[in-house]
Amino acid sequence: MTLVRNAFAIIKEHRRTFIIFNAVFYGLFVVAMIITAVLPHLQGDAIDGVQGELDQPGLGSAVSAGYESGNVLWAAGITLVVNFFIGALLTTTIPSLVVPFFGIAFTIYRVIQWGILFAPVDGNWGVFLPHLITLIIEGQAYLIAAFAVWIHGRKVLQPRHFDLTSRVVGYKAGFKDTLTLYPLVIILLMIAAIYEAIEVIFIIPQYV
Repeated sequence: MTLVRNAFAIIKEHRRTFIIFNAVFYGLFVVAMIITAVLPHLQGDAIDGVQGELDQPGLGSAVSAGYESGNVLWAAGITLVVNFFIGALLTTTIPSLVVPFFGIAFTIYRVIQWGILFAPVDGNWGVFLPHLITLIIEGQAYLIAAFAVWIHGRKVLQPRHFDLTSRVVGYKAGFKDTLTLYPLVIILLMIAAIYEAIEVIFIIPQYV
């Protein structure tokens, strides 16, 4: 619980920025869905791209196999591994340790892609609404990872604003904050993975 309290303490310290991040993140998601409703062919192109990735040998096919097996634990486990290592670490956090704020740009790209992929253009709200819960929980995990990227980048580029003596000290302080926030990222991704496995295996088939 101490780890979670420490993470929330950082969010509280930067709560204005955190609120802005949430407004932008979910706002872009809604805007992308509206645009897709007007230009539905965007969804078809996006789905084809994702399906191509899932059909490729490797993690994509492993994820598909996990859900096709009907085994919730397997599906949730492989989903958690992919979302944590690829979704959070490799595309958001690690690149930003080299290029400040890179992960924020990728998070913006991700949420726009989600809006295109999951917009209920066919009117099938029975599929969209259950999956919306997944998107909100998983999205919050990625948002917190991007929020950590912002804190790290600010402390590197503007160390004196945080009463830090140098950019090196700012880099270390920002990295420490990132590690402090990551337990929340992991917890949210775990919840999202378990719910998504249950949703895709048991709930969605009733509406397809």
